[in-house]
Amino acid sequence: YMAFIGITLMRSSITVGQDGPVGSRSAWKAFRQGLVTCLINPKAYLFVLAVYPQFLKPDYGPIWVQATVMGLMTVITQAGIYGGLAITAGRSRKLLIANPRATILAGRAAGLLLFAVSVFTAWEGLRTA
Repeated sequence: YMAFIGITLMRSSITVGQDGPVGSRSAWKAFRQGLVTCLINPKAYLFVLAVYPQFLKPDYGPIWVQATVMGLMTVITQAGIYGGLAITAGRSRKLLIANPRATILAGRAAGLLLFAVSVFTAWEGLRTA
């Protein structure tokens, strides 16, 4: 199925329009919706419960201080990474609106990448079978 999506993308001429979708939400509303979605993600909490205790050692001081520091480090790191991605995506949209050929090229490159990954996966699956 991934190969089909890749071929479809390689054959398409997708462009980014100037106008957003009808009823587009404000940046603040989008941020709040994304934040709520992240906070109700049970996989994140399961990951923290499975991985963090390995790094908490009573020899290094109170556990609650260690857990707080690790939590703050995670929040700061993720805010930096995902904030950077959001800013980059916003600026890239402006670039893609201004240059439709770049949009088409990016879509076709993504399609080629999807197709190549699916062919490689199939090849490795057949080789090891």
